Formats: sequence, structure tokens, C-alpha cells
Amino acid sequence: MALSYISIICALLSYVDSRILTVDRVPEILPYELIARLTSSTFVLSQPLCYFNKQPQLPCTDNTCEIWSVIASGPGVHNFDLDKVREGSQILSSSPYPDAFVSEVPKRYFITKLGVPRDFPCGQVPGVRYFKVGADGNCSTTNCNGILPAGTTVRVKYILIDPVTREVVSESKWSNPIALISPRAISSMDESMWKRSAAMVVITVILSCTLAVLLLLLAAVLLLDW
Repeated sequence: MALSYISIICALLSYVDSRILTVDRVPEILPYELIARLTSSTFVLSQPLCYFNKQPQLPCTDNTCEIWSVIASGPGVHNFDLDKVREGSQILSSSPYPDAFVSEVPKRYFITKLGVPRDFPCGQVPGVRYFKVGADGNCSTTNCNGILPAGTTVRVKYILIDPVTREVVSESKWSNPIALISPRAISSMDESMWKRSAAMVVITVILSCTLAVLLLLLAAVLLLDW
């Protein structure tokens, strides 16, 4: 009997999941060199330009559908893929940012809003368009765009939410793993580099002073001859 219930639940989850349209797009880290493009707790993605525009069979339009991003670490990828079906209209609050990585049983993903498809059109768009994950810093609201644990490896996908049902109706594929920079402890740094740097400073100061003295002597000689 228990097995039959499990089979029914799995069938229902598969049915709901099949109604979510998947677009053949993969979020990517911004290809341009940009200041703070990748740090220990933030990174910069290309925007979801033309990901969800003019999709058929959607219950909402380019002006009303909402584009959100899912940022997941480790098991968070699997957790979200289950929750988007199991949680339904509660998906946006199923893993709030403040607890996503630090609670006793963290789901290791959080969801934050970008805008509507109209804001991310198809065709050539002037300028460098990007989305910075972690732009809100140490925030505390459910769907804020907070920083990630230092050195984390994450994956991202963009999703489309129906504003009426609050459920996922379309989604991109998961990005490739993005490894944030791991900060190095001071104790792990090579002390010889600091010693060499200090020696170079001393040598530079001595040479500068010597050059200044020589210039003064040269000036004095020229004045005497004059």
C-alpha cells in the first residue's frame, strides 16, 4: 500500500513538472572583464535577454510574467527542482535567503527577482547588461539578493513565475558550476614576499635620497661657476 501511495505522488510530481516549459538557454557568467566580476561572495551574470519573450502557452504576458533567479549550492540544485513542484505557489518563500545557507537544515538555494520579460528584450541591446548576484550584501528579507558564503561553488537558473498562481511556468537550464574565490588566510601567505617587499622599499628610499643629494651638489657647483 505504501508503495502505491509513493507511485501516485511521483506520478503527480512528474505531471506538474511536465507543465513547466524549459527554454534551451544556460545562464553564463559575464564574458567581459569587469571590476568585481567574480569575488569570494559575489559574481556577475549575463542578463536573461530573450529567454522568455513571446513564449506560447503561457498564462501571463511579457508585461506581467516575473523573471526570478535561483542561486543554488551543492544539494540546493536538487532541492529546488523538487520544491518547484512540491511547494507550488509557496516556492518563492520555501527557502528564504537568511536561512538558505545557515539554518540547521539549510536548503542551500534562494530566489531573487529581476523583473519582467519586457525588461530583457530580444535583439541588440546597447551597453553591457548584467545581473550581479549578491548586490544587496548582508540583507535579511526573504527574496533579497544577498551575498554567498565565501568560496562557495554555485549554479544558477532563471525561472518565470505566473503572478496569479505564484508558480513556476517556465525555466532555463542550470548554469555550469561557478566557483567563487576562496580567501587565503594571512598565515598561509609566503612571508618571504613581505620581507622582499620591505627590502625594496628601503633600497628605493636610499636611492631616492642619494639622487636628491647629488642633484643638490650639482646645483651648487653650477651656481659657483656662474
